[in-house]
Amino acid sequence: MTKIKTKFVCQVCGYESIRWLGRCPNCQSWNSFLEISEKEERVLEDKTDLKVVTIEEIEEESARRLETDFKSFDQLLGGGIVEGALILLGGEPGIGKSTFLLQIALSLQRRGNKVLYISAEESLPQISLRLKRLYSGKIDINFTTEKDIDVIIPFIEKEKPPVVIVDSIQTVYSSEFPTSPGNVVQVRECTIKLMNLAKKAGISIFLISHITKEGDIAGPKLLEHLVDVVLYFEGERYHDLRVLRAIKNRFGPTNDLALYEMKEEGLIEVADISERFLENRNKDISGSVVVPVMEGTRPILVEFQALVSKTNTSYPRRIASGIDLNKLILILAILEKKLRLNFLDKDVFFNVVGGVRVDEPAADLGIALAVFSALVDKPFPNDTVAVGELGLGGEVRSIGNLEKRVREATKLGFSKILVPKNVKIKDRNMEFIQVSHIYEGISKVWGEGGWRT
Repeated sequence: MTKIKTKFVCQVCGYESIRWLGRCPNCQSWNSFLEISEKEERVLEDKTDLKVVTIEEIEEESARRLETDFKSFDQLLGGGIVEGALILLGGEPGIGKSTFLLQIALSLQRRGNKVLYISAEESLPQISLRLKRLYSGKIDINFTTEKDIDVIIPFIEKEKPPVVIVDSIQTVYSSEFPTSPGNVVQVRECTIKLMNLAKKAGISIFLISHITKEGDIAGPKLLEHLVDVVLYFEGERYHDLRVLRAIKNRFGPTNDLALYEMKEEGLIEVADISERFLENRNKDISGSVVVPVMEGTRPILVEFQALVSKTNTSYPRRIASGIDLNKLILILAILEKKLRLNFLDKDVFFNVVGGVRVDEPAADLGIALAVFSALVDKPFPNDTVAVGELGLGGEVRSIGNLEKRVREATKLGFSKILVPKNVKIKDRNMEFIQVSHIYEGISKVWGEGGWRT
């Protein structure tokens, strides 16, 4: 039988209520609730007919993957585009989302795969101009500017292209709902319909999504649990480097990344990320420390830079780019308490070079050494890297994936590494400097009295 279900949904954040509310309790928006009626199909049948299976009865199927000419992109997805996957690509306007997926479409075309590109934002002449700039050969990609999802889906079911690109999910709509495109209800319902299509027909679908003013993908909690993969473009739109990061991935590692350089002919893959991040490094300045960090399953060498200067205000500033500001404040508190250093009358600025955001605890030791180097104005050794987690007592704790970090540091020409105590790894090309406390680390780098300012 059919049951009519009525609910009220906030058009700003997607909060649902069984009655109308003047103000949303989640996002505090006024007059944002819209009444939505849904038909819920219920089939009455004997509950004993429920079919269950054991794990031995489930047949294993190897997922078919489509490879592209972008090796790092395939690696990011776990080996290629999985058949029937729903992939969400987010990023700021102008950062290169549409350009990148057009390049992916061209790569798939060259490998004999049909692609349907749904451009609900740009006109066909605009796309033609961009494609001619990216590729001079024959282009065999199908394009449409249709925005009604109820017209698009029957066409896809009929033609069955292996890959579909929707640019963007905020501009398509369903005529079943009396709201404008981009509304939270429209975004969610259109995504659900595309998800069902992808799983039923085995079609890989890419969704381009814009971000909100807060820097989140629009409708994040509504979309992230529906899609299989969430990719996010990071970087300044006026700089040439772009970082593509996997936030969620059901078919491969999460928090992994790929680096691209924006040029006139499109996004160009950067093969050696560590070398690119360190290519303009100044080796004779204080406050600079190189740290091997893990991005998913990949080790990357990044440069930490710190600047400590006398403040002219009553409240010293703490500014951090690339790490959590609370992490910087915590490490400053450890240095003040355990080494009796004074930061009360000093501004502290911290930056991770290259636009990468580092969140893992293994970067704590590198942050502390960079700040100390800037405070005493003494450069950190050029042939040394540092990795380790800091406890609140100043102790240096063990970290994981040390072998991968050491190999990456050795490949880039570093010969020494500061690591936690009792490390059992051996490498004839790397000298291990084992430390148990931040005081011991500073003493071994700058001498016994080097920590005094």
